[in-house]
Amino acid sequence: MKKIILAVLIITVFGIPVFAGGGSESAPTAGGGNIKIWVGAEAVPFYQGKVNEYVQKNPSFGYTVTVEAVDAGSAAAKFMDDTAAGADIFSIAHDNLGRLTAGASAIGPITDQALLRQVQNDNPASFQSLIKSTVQGTEYTFGVPYRSQSLVLYYNKAHLTENDVRTWEGILAKAKSLGKQSVSINGDDGYNNSFLVLATRASDSTPVATIFRNNVLTDSNVTSDLAVATMQWGQKFFTDTNGAKKASDSGWEVELRDQVSLSMIGGAWNYRAASVALGSNLGIAVLPNFTLTAQDVTGTNITANTVMRSGTFADAFLFVMKKYNPNVPAEAHRYAAVQRILTYLSGKEVQEEAFNAIQNLPAYKNARTEFTGVRANTTEGLLARMQFEMFDRGRPQPISSPRANLYYYQSGGPQIILDILTNNGNQYNNAAQIRAGLAVVESIWKTGQRP
Repeated sequence: MKKIILAVLIITVFGIPVFAGGGSESAPTAGGGNIKIWVGAEAVPFYQGKVNEYVQKNPSFGYTVTVEAVDAGSAAAKFMDDTAAGADIFSIAHDNLGRLTAGASAIGPITDQALLRQVQNDNPASFQSLIKSTVQGTEYTFGVPYRSQSLVLYYNKAHLTENDVRTWEGILAKAKSLGKQSVSINGDDGYNNSFLVLATRASDSTPVATIFRNNVLTDSNVTSDLAVATMQWGQKFFTDTNGAKKASDSGWEVELRDQVSLSMIGGAWNYRAASVALGSNLGIAVLPNFTLTAQDVTGTNITANTVMRSGTFADAFLFVMKKYNPNVPAEAHRYAAVQRILTYLSGKEVQEEAFNAIQNLPAYKNARTEFTGVRANTTEGLLARMQFEMFDRGRPQPISSPRANLYYYQSGGPQIILDILTNNGNQYNNAAQIRAGLAVVESIWKTGQRP
């Protein structure tokens, strides 16, 4: 009886009968035509080459496949503008899944059993909740992880040693001796400037902030004593002449190249530009620790000399697909064919090739032990290992709905955080004023409104 009810629900919500998907590799595919895929511009040649190989090896597949350049950050919006003209498969950061599945859902769920098993078996537990959404009371898997990301430190080895970059204090001391700035911040937004908001206490991993815990908007907090003390340390770091340099018109690439700053916080997508800026002097490390001094904990119950670890969002990039009507034979065949391509492109073999070719950090849960390139004594291998190490201390973006995305990123919270760190207008001169500013941020996270 439960199976019958589930089948009716699937047909009602998505127009998908229970037999949709599940096509085997050897099954001939009718319908023909072209399947369109969107990935970032840097990945187009690689993925076009892989799908060409797939089509050649599977002559019964019955479709051509074209890969086009659309940035993952804008793909969801572009698809929503015209779903009919949108790609059959496109790449998104997982925090965009909510906007695509709100209401009746603009994208289709995964139904192919082989693909569902691969997604379940090959990905870490932390990704399992990021790939699903509930539509009209029923949970479906919509996303297929194929790469991941976290923030790391790119630094100038000509001036900083591996020991220096273990702590922000070590970098600051070297910057003072050289008359330079410690670090350039890539952007003032809530992602690129998140290393303090997402920081944790080293001794017990207590987070500075609670952000939409269990995807509940009101279960958020950034007014704790640990948050206030961390922001007081951050203000000291950002207002020091040799401390952090907020995002500027010159850009972090120029600041690294011209040795204005000794380091920058960035992701894998910044790797090539950092390589150009620093050449053989490029170093890569996890984001440094910092220590809360007696000055930093003033007005709080936090003990002086508390060691903190800089934090990061540890995220999945997902392939998602267009919604098809399997009651129409041509769409049913296309639905099965698209899922076969998804199974192939997200498989661990292609993930390993993508890492070797374009430095995509794999989503595959055993990549750090099984992939030769990740273990290799190369800069690319180091980049992967440092990202994985940050993954262990990071957290996924808990942005599961359009409202959550708006409240965290676009309703003024990031600017208030920056104002606190830079003490803009001398508004945040003590613990009480900083706590009041953080209370405004907390209210924005919970309600989207300033109190």
